[in-house]
Amino acid sequence: MFRNAHRLGLTNTSKRVCFTNSLNKVSLSVCGYPSLQVRQMSDNYYKNKYARGGRGRGGGAAANRYDHGSVKERGPKIPRISSEISTHTDLSSLLTSIDRAPYDRHYKWTNGLPIELFVDHIQSDPFAQPSRFHVRLPLTAVGIPDEVYSTKLRTVAFCDYTNRHVLSLVRNWRLDIVAQSGGGFHGPKGGDFKVYEPKQQVLERSSCSIVEDSNGSHLELRFQITLPANGRSISGLKARELLLDHLPRIVDQGMVWSNQNQENILRHIRSVEVQEALRNQLDSKNLVAFIGNGSILPRMSGIDPKPMTGSSIVFKAPDGALETTIDTGVLDDDGVPIQVTGMGIPKGITVISGGGFHGKSTLLKAIELGVYNVVPGDGRELVVTHPQAFKIRAEDGRSVVGTDVSPFINNLPGGNSTSSFSSGDASGSTSMAANIQEALEIGAKLLVIDEDISATNLLVRDVKMERLILRETIEPFVGKVSPLYTQHGVSTVIVVGSCGDYLNVADTVIGMDNYKPEDWSERAKQIAVEFPNAVQTAASFGQIPARILDLTRIKESKGIIAQGTGKLQIRKEKMRDGSYNDDEVDLRYLEQLVEEGQANMCGETLIHMSSLSPKAVCEWASDLETTSLSDLCKVSGWYGLQKDVVRARPLELLATANRFRDLAIKVR
Repeated sequence: MFRNAHRLGLTNTSKRVCFTNSLNKVSLSVCGYPSLQVRQMSDNYYKNKYARGGRGRGGGAAANRYDHGSVKERGPKIPRISSEISTHTDLSSLLTSIDRAPYDRHYKWTNGLPIELFVDHIQSDPFAQPSRFHVRLPLTAVGIPDEVYSTKLRTVAFCDYTNRHVLSLVRNWRLDIVAQSGGGFHGPKGGDFKVYEPKQQVLERSSCSIVEDSNGSHLELRFQITLPANGRSISGLKARELLLDHLPRIVDQGMVWSNQNQENILRHIRSVEVQEALRNQLDSKNLVAFIGNGSILPRMSGIDPKPMTGSSIVFKAPDGALETTIDTGVLDDDGVPIQVTGMGIPKGITVISGGGFHGKSTLLKAIELGVYNVVPGDGRELVVTHPQAFKIRAEDGRSVVGTDVSPFINNLPGGNSTSSFSSGDASGSTSMAANIQEALEIGAKLLVIDEDISATNLLVRDVKMERLILRETIEPFVGKVSPLYTQHGVSTVIVVGSCGDYLNVADTVIGMDNYKPEDWSERAKQIAVEFPNAVQTAASFGQIPARILDLTRIKESKGIIAQGTGKLQIRKEKMRDGSYNDDEVDLRYLEQLVEEGQANMCGETLIHMSSLSPKAVCEWASDLETTSLSDLCKVSGWYGLQKDVVRARPLELLATANRFRDLAIKVR
C-alpha cells in the first residue's frame, strides 16, 4: 500500500510531537471517541515499482530493518496524495478509491486527540516484512483507575494482561489469518493482524506500555499488519476493513477499562505482587529460592513452557528445616494478608540429587526461571529466586575476550597468563570458567548449575585422576565453591547425579524421589565422612575480573537483528558478490532469555553501549538496571522501531556483550 521509507527525526514544538514535513489531516470517530489521530512515521520514498522490493532482492524491509535510523536517499520521491482529509468518510473514500492501485501510490493522515494511530513502518510491497503501527489512548479516556498503574510493578502487570487480552481477541476474531492465495502471483495476499505473543513470564515490553509526555499519560499498543494486496496492487477495500472496522473494535474491546473483565485484571496484578513480595523477602529469610506448596513444576514439553495438563505432581515442601512460611503483606479479596508455605533453599551450597527422571532438572529449571514473575495458571506462581541468579554451563566454541579465569585455570604450558584470557573457540571447561567469572563480575549472587550440561573436569577430579595427573592446569569448582560463598557471598545450587564430591561441601542436600523433595542433608554428611574428596577446599577463591568494556566497533555494523532467542546477526560490509560479511553472537546457552523480544533488547543494548564511552562492567550493570526501554533504544529510535523489545536483565545484556567477538577490553 505504501512505498518503503526510512524514518524521519522528530522535533518537539508547542507541547506536541511534530514532524519536520507537512502532513495531511483526518478526524475519525471511533467507538464513541471524538477522533483518531494517525501519523505516518516515515518518509523519503525511494523505490520504483518492482525495484529492490520483496523477498530476496536486497530491498524492502529486509534491507531497511538493519538501518539504525539514518536517512539515505536511494531514488526520487514519489508524490503523495495531497487532498485534504477531514472526516472518517473522507478516509473511507480514499481507501476505497485506491483499491487495486499500484504500490507506488501512498498517503499519510493525521489529527488530534484522544486516540492516536502511528504508522511506524510501511512495507514496500506485499512480500516485504509487515507494516508496523502503534495506537495510544489517554488514560483519562480509557478510564483505567489510578491504582491499577500506581506502581511500576502494577503497570507492567496491567500492560502484560492487556497485551495477552488483545492477542486473544485477534485470534478469536481470526484476524491473524493470512489470505490464502489461489491465484499465484496475482492472487490475494496479506491482510493479517499480528500482536506480539508473550511467553509465560510477566515482563516489561514495548508491545504494550504506559507512556508519558507533555500531554499526559497514554496506554500504547504496538502491532503489525501485512497490508493486503492482489498481486502487487493495493487491496484498498480490505485495508479499509482492517483500519476502520477491526482496529477500532480491538481498541474498544481490548483497551477500554469498562469493557474488560476487571476481576481478571486485578487477579493478574495481585498474583504478580505476591510473587514480587515473596522474592523481596528472600534475603531477610536467608534464602536464595522458594517453592510454594501446590506448585506444578513439570512442563508440557521441552519446547512448550505451559504447565503439564492433568498432572498429579503437586509440589509439597518436606517436613522439617526446609519448610518455611512467608507473609507477603498482599491482601486477598477479604482483606487478609496472604501467607505462603513452601520449601526454602538457604543461602550457601545446595545440592539437588536423586535418580534419573525423578525431577532434579525440573526443579532446577523452575529455580532458574524464578527470577521472573509468571502469569496466573502457570503453576510456578509461587516459585521465586534471587533476582541475581544466573545459569552456568559449558559452552564449547564460545568467544572469550580478556576474562580472568585464573581461579580455575593456571600453569599453562609455556607459562602463559590466564588473568586476561582470550579465545575464539573456548573448550567446555574454559568456557564454563569464563561464564562463572563473567557472571560474578556483572554481580551474580546465585549460580545455578546442572552437571548434565557442565564440563566434568571443571566440576570435579576423583582420587584416581588426582594421582595420575601430576601437573594439572584446572582447579575444579568443587574446591572453589565454599570460598566463593564465604568470601564473596555467592551461593550455588547444583544438580548432581554422579559428582558425589559435592556432598562434602554442601550445606543442604535435597533429594528428589518421584518429583517429591526430601531433606537428605544429614545422610549426605555421614556419607561424606566416609569418602573424603581428592580435591581440597581452596583457602581463597581467587580474583574476580574487573574489566572495562568497549563496544565502539559495533558502530561499524549496518544493524543487528535477533533470530529467535538463540542468535544475533550483526550486519557488516557488503561484499562484491552482493552478500554481507555478517558476524553472529551466539545466545543459545543464555537459558534465562525466554522471549525473542529479549534477544532484540540485547541487540539494542549493544548499539546503546557503542554510542557511549567505555565503562567498567559493574558500572554498565548499574546503568542498564535503571535505564528505560525507550532510552536503551534511543539510537535506533523508539518510535519507528521495527522490532519488539522486552526487558532483559543486565546479566543477560552484558553476557551478550561478552560474546561479541570484536569486543575490546581494558583491565582496570
